[in-house]
Amino acid sequence: MFRYLLVLLTFASVTLTQHARAMDDLLIDGVPLPADASIAVPVASPTDIQQRWSGVWVGAWGGSRKHILLVESVGADGAARVVYAIGAGPPGAQRGWSRPQALAAGRTLKVTGAGFSATYEMTEDGALKAEFKRGGSTSRAHMAKADLASLRNPDAVVAWTRGKSEFLQTDFVEHGKPVRLEVVIFKPSGAGPFPLAVINHGSTGGGRNPALFTETRVATDLADFLNERGWMVAFPQRRGRGKSDGLYDEGFAENRSLGYICADITLRGADRALSDIESAITALQRRQDVAPTPLLIGGISRGGILSVAYAGRHPAQVFGVINFVGGWLGDGCPVAGTVNQTLFERGAAYPRPTIWLYGRNDRFYSIPHSRDNFAAFEKAGGRGAFYEFDMPPGQGHFVAGHPDRWSDPIDRYLKSLGP
Repeated sequence: MFRYLLVLLTFASVTLTQHARAMDDLLIDGVPLPADASIAVPVASPTDIQQRWSGVWVGAWGGSRKHILLVESVGADGAARVVYAIGAGPPGAQRGWSRPQALAAGRTLKVTGAGFSATYEMTEDGALKAEFKRGGSTSRAHMAKADLASLRNPDAVVAWTRGKSEFLQTDFVEHGKPVRLEVVIFKPSGAGPFPLAVINHGSTGGGRNPALFTETRVATDLADFLNERGWMVAFPQRRGRGKSDGLYDEGFAENRSLGYICADITLRGADRALSDIESAITALQRRQDVAPTPLLIGGISRGGILSVAYAGRHPAQVFGVINFVGGWLGDGCPVAGTVNQTLFERGAAYPRPTIWLYGRNDRFYSIPHSRDNFAAFEKAGGRGAFYEFDMPPGQGHFVAGHPDRWSDPIDRYLKSLGP
């Protein structure tokens, strides 16, 4: 049900700031840097490691939590002075920065902070493949080198991911104004046109924090996986989400400050969301770089159940369906079983196999609840395979952030569907 976070909740307990954020800190699109942040002037004869690592990189953990790594200086022995900075994340995880221990060796730099580590591998083009670890939790980021002076510009536009944010024109009109939907597109290498994969986002926790509505949601691990297999991957943001126009209205209580409603009428919100997805797909399929072939559709949490329902409504359009931890209402809601099964049963009209991927220790959708949903889907005539994965306590909802779990099953699934 609730907001999916590819940036794991364990970030909430990582101490990043050495102090409360000072008023004179720099703020780079929501990510703070210390006012004295700088890059050391190169020495007369810098070593290879000093030349390679001095600089600043930008990226986003899991595709959503903004991150800056600033390497201020590197000693001849590889000991580095760095600033590790992140933007705000899950509820309780504030933005901040620290100067943790760091060591560079060849094309690898490792940062060790309070209860976490981050490892950065430099690619041939000077970008970084980054991996964050805390306990049993892992998140990843692709980071691009940036110019610190440009980042200091108040009007700086920061490319936090390699996906490109664009706007889709729709037929929706609200308050007399046309509605555009934001979409973030990740393209594979090559000239195209490419087969299209559409990945749908989830909700926003309890729906009580409007600041979360404006955060654009992508899943970079999944985008990378599908790009490698030739798919162009699009992440549409539904009305009122991310930078999309319009009102976010997917099953709220009459008093919106109370968040999402636990009642059957929440299905109206699901219908509204499905209309948004249909409008986004219609616009995407008009693009010259999109091949005129059936699309792959998938999603996380609410995006997962919507993808299954969409395939049942438009079976001829859909090549395959990937459902990560899908559901509309968390199983703590008394009507969750009825609502979730109703939506999944709509997808049973889709004649091809689907794939369902769930984690144990999901605080929103227990495995028994999700297996009941799958059984109802199959009883209604749906076809699919249900996978459940071991996950750390409380982390079952974040399977999509663990490609080591799902890469092989999804690879086999896609191959089983044919070219």
